[in-house]
Amino acid sequence: MIEDRIQSFREILGQERVLSYLKAAWKAGRLAHAYLFLGPEGVGKASVARALAAALNCTQPLPEDDACGKCPSCRRMAAGTHPDFLVISPEESKAQIKIEYIREFRRLTAYPPLGGGWRVALIKPAEALTAQNDAAANALLKTLEEPPEWNLIILAATVEGDLLPTVVSRCQKLPFSPLPGPLVARELERRRNLTPPQAALLAALSGGSLGRALALDPEALLDQRRQVLADLEQMGQGSITAVLDWALRLAKSRADLDYFLVLAQLWYRDLLLSHFKAPSRLLAHQDFREALEEQATAGAPRTWFARCAALAAAHRHLQANLNPELTLDILGLRLQQGKLPL
Repeated sequence: MIEDRIQSFREILGQERVLSYLKAAWKAGRLAHAYLFLGPEGVGKASVARALAAALNCTQPLPEDDACGKCPSCRRMAAGTHPDFLVISPEESKAQIKIEYIREFRRLTAYPPLGGGWRVALIKPAEALTAQNDAAANALLKTLEEPPEWNLIILAATVEGDLLPTVVSRCQKLPFSPLPGPLVARELERRRNLTPPQAALLAALSGGSLGRALALDPEALLDQRRQVLADLEQMGQGSITAVLDWALRLAKSRADLDYFLVLAQLWYRDLLLSHFKAPSRLLAHQDFREALEEQATAGAPRTWFARCAALAAAHRHLQANLNPELTLDILGLRLQQGKLPL
């Protein structure tokens, strides 16, 4: 993963507030014994944990309170062999963190860090502590209640509601923000050699997550967009039967359905931006700028607002596990007619 290459604060993107807070706490000797990093996946939570561990153990720190990247400790961090930086994760996606991992970490805390600095343990995703039962989380509580000196625990989670309240209460919470779209786009251009229009579309779909944006396939996404725009055009001209056939087809693939909901919302958003003469750099579909401007001159902002609202309502209904085909039947009719959702 991209996060695994981050070894210093200066490489972190878009989390200046979190970094300033941690640096100030470290400089004042007031680091908490445990932190809960909260935020979407792919915004730098694990990267910040790794960079903090590198800085705390660096033997030749830079004047700006950052790891030098050259000393033996930093080289071990870069190689992934530092004995005092531990990552505790489940063996498989969506599995539970085994209680044995927590017990082994607790055993290690009875001894000082091997390198003479700080031992930093990153637990990610922290939700995996309670994936099936609370055994691992309860085992961690003892260490959180009586934190040993020179040991720092960092839990990385998306939302705190998936964690035991007793665990949350013993950690200092630090929220991580989604990354700005232009920043994500620039990184995509630099790291993946994408064109500005491709990068803008992936950035818009990422929700401020660089990790998510890097995982997207640009060519597959362009194919999805062609299908979505074709569906929207056909829906505006077709019959009720065509709408019901579309709903039946899309209900069979959750991935296609998710792409449709997001890409269609971005299309109507871009129509609104074009209608109100927003800068073209704000468009998600930058390579369709001329087509957007042409449609925007027709002037139907009320209809576009209604369709955005219909798409958002369908997304909420699907998240609430309502029948997908029925939800799409209603959505298709509303998109065809431009009516506001109930």
